[in-house]
Amino acid sequence: MATTGGQAADTTLEVLILSFDSAVVIERCLASLAKLLPGIPVAIHEHSDAVGALDRVRQLAAQHPAPVRVSVDTSNPGFGAGCNALAASSPASHFLFLNPDTEIVTWPYGPALPDVGRLVGPLMVDSGDPSRHYGVSYRVRDEIARSWLRRGGPPPNGTGFVSGAALLIANADFERVGRFDEGYFLFYEDIDLCLRANEAGVGTHVDERFTVRHSGAHSTSGQFGMSLLWSYESAVRFHRAQGSPVAGYRCYVVADSIARAAIHLVRRRAGVARSYFELASRAARELFLARPVQ
Repeated sequence: MATTGGQAADTTLEVLILSFDSAVVIERCLASLAKLLPGIPVAIHEHSDAVGALDRVRQLAAQHPAPVRVSVDTSNPGFGAGCNALAASSPASHFLFLNPDTEIVTWPYGPALPDVGRLVGPLMVDSGDPSRHYGVSYRVRDEIARSWLRRGGPPPNGTGFVSGAALLIANADFERVGRFDEGYFLFYEDIDLCLRANEAGVGTHVDERFTVRHSGAHSTSGQFGMSLLWSYESAVRFHRAQGSPVAGYRCYVVADSIARAAIHLVRRRAGVARSYFELASRAARELFLARPVQ
C-alpha cells in the first residue's frame, strides 16, 4: 500500500471515500463536500490499477479546498477492506463513509456530531424509493419482498440497517463493532456491520435532515456478471451468519435467476440472460451437490 499527501490533522470528522477508477464521479462528490462541509478533511483510497486512475484522483485532491489525503492498494481487496484501511489511518473521532457516486444534498450537523452509540444514515433523495436504502431486518423473505414485491422496509429506529453508500459512525463505535467484515468482497457488508452494531449496543438511525443523492452501480456497471456472483457469495455468507437457512436462499436464487433470465431473453438481452443462467447453475450445483461457498 502506498500513501501520498500529508495526514489529516486531528479533527472531529473525516470523509472516507473508496475509489475504483472513480474520479469522474468523485468530482461531483467533492463539489458537494466543498459546498456543505467546507474545511472538512477527506481521504480517498484507490483500488484500481487502471492507467491514470491514481493520477486522476490526485489531481482532484489537489483542487479540493480542504485537505485530502490519497492512498492506493491496487490488489483490490474489497469494499470492506478498503474502508477499514481508510479508518485505520484516520485520526478523526467520527467517520463519514461515502460512495464515490454520492453527493450530499443537505448536512444538518455543525460542530456537534451524533453521539457515540449512534450509527446514522441519510435519507436518500432522487435515488429511487428511499426504503431501498434501509430496513429493520434482512432475511430471505425480505429479499423476496424487495426484489419482486417492491416492498422496502421501514426506517430503523435503533435496530436495523442503513446503506454503506453514506454512513456516519464514531471511530470508537466502529472499533467496538469490529469494523467491516473483510470476508465480504462487495455487497452486504454494510447490513452486516449495522446488525453487528445493534448487537453491540450501537443504535442505527436514519436522520431525514441529512440527505444524499446516490447514482449507484458506478463500480459494477461494467461487470454485471461478476457483480451477480459477488452479491450471491456475500449473501450466502450473510444469511449463514444471521442463522437463515442457506439452502432456502439458494433455492430462491435458482428460481429468481431463471425467471430473470427468461425475462431478459424475451427482451433480447442475451448477455444479461446468460449471466442469470450462470448464477442459477452455480446456486443449483451448490444446493444439490452440497458445495457451499466459503
